[in-house]
Amino acid sequence: MKFGNWDVTEEGIDWAGKDLQRFSLKMGSLLETIEVEDSDETMYKWIVIATQEDWLTVDDLYDLNFAFVYAAAQTDVDFNYDIFDKSVAYQFEILEEEDDCDEPSLDDLSDEEITAEQQRKDASSERD
Repeated sequence: MKFGNWDVTEEGIDWAGKDLQRFSLKMGSLLETIEVEDSDETMYKWIVIATQEDWLTVDDLYDLNFAFVYAAAQTDVDFNYDIFDKSVAYQFEILEEEDDCDEPSLDDLSDEEITAEQQRKDASSERD
């Protein structure tokens, strides 16, 4: 099964994008958990690790989340939706922080650029 740039096989989930990067999750370790320092929550290790990869786009991460749930359903191990929800909430929090850092200062923009930036934000909020 394919989810965006991710292939889900009997062995696990593999990055199949055109980029040279490599990211592979083996089925045997798919549902490993970790404690994240800044949140003191138990989360799925591979969702957290993928979120920290700078080369993965937001769309790649969303696709990985779908691939992760699909792959977990293929295993005999109990999938914990509470842990998954916490992992994804953490992921969204990290992505939101990165997005806030990427936004240009309005002091540095022309009137046309401010209008364009506002239109981008409006379109983004309508999409959500």
